[in-house]
Amino acid sequence: MRLTGGTHRGRRLQTSDGAGMRPTQDQVRAALCSALAGHFPGARVLDLFAGSGALGLEAWSRGAARVVWVEKDRAALQMLKANVAALGVPGDAGQVVGADVFRWLARGAGGEAMDLVLADPPYAEATAGGWMPKLAKLLAAGGWVKPGGVWVYEMEERGAVEALPGWRLARDKRYGGTRLLFWVFEPQPE
Repeated sequence: MRLTGGTHRGRRLQTSDGAGMRPTQDQVRAALCSALAGHFPGARVLDLFAGSGALGLEAWSRGAARVVWVEKDRAALQMLKANVAALGVPGDAGQVVGADVFRWLARGAGGEAMDLVLADPPYAEATAGGWMPKLAKLLAAGGWVKPGGVWVYEMEERGAVEALPGWRLARDKRYGGTRLLFWVFEPQPE
């Protein structure tokens, strides 16, 4: 797998398709990044279920000011740390968190609201567990996303999508067996 754009375009990343890992395909990442091109420069980005870190590294390569990667799987976490180090992401521009995404989000952002959230959860578990509405609620309630910020949720192509309070579905794109949902955070007045 290689980065598809930005200052580190073409750089190889360590990946694995074992142990439940399913890296986002290069063409899907390229399409995702193309759709978000104007959002990267200077952005604060949160990469959930980060795996190899490819999505967050694409954002950083394309000008994001800060990326926080969250991954709980130990093998994936080692690979993620190696990729971040290999690309030379400075400490003030990147943070790798080894934690369960749901527990970590539940603690709240503590003032670190993000411009962009990228979530690529394991398809089967996410579908069976109804993870999309749970993540939407945690992201909104915890102050993780700035008003007008974008959350991209990757899922299997045939999955069901429901309305999410506080979020507007701005785009729904399909690439083979993958579906990308682009949600815009529009908090409801209290």
